[in-house]
Amino acid sequence: MKRISVCALTTVLLLSGCSVYMAASKKGVDFEDLGNCKTRACLVSDGAEPLTAKGLPKDTEVFKVQKATGSTGRAVMHGLLDVATLGIWEVAGTPIEGHYDKDKYYGIRVTYEPGTTNIKSIALAK
Repeated sequence: MKRISVCALTTVLLLSGCSVYMAASKKGVDFEDLGNCKTRACLVSDGAEPLTAKGLPKDTEVFKVQKATGSTGRAVMHGLLDVATLGIWEVAGTPIEGHYDKDKYYGIRVTYEPGTTNIKSIALAK
């Protein structure tokens, strides 16, 4: 009986960690980070996807950007819960992290300097 308990505990501890990894994974971009971009190429390389929109002024473009996800604090909390519950937290934690902030986007409106791809201003789109 003792041997089975040790094997079960070892298996649970080895298989745990998915929700911790998912909580720590950084995806998306914060709006403040996009403010550092000076060109259109920088926006696209940071993950901004250009959208087609009618009626925009010349030298203006709209982008869709994935909201930043991942948090060190959440990852630590998942890790503590994994240890405290001997891995049982993974049953609830992994689906929660799989759905948390999944596919949340925001729009930005970018105005370029006339005739270039150099960014003049970036604002959240309405």
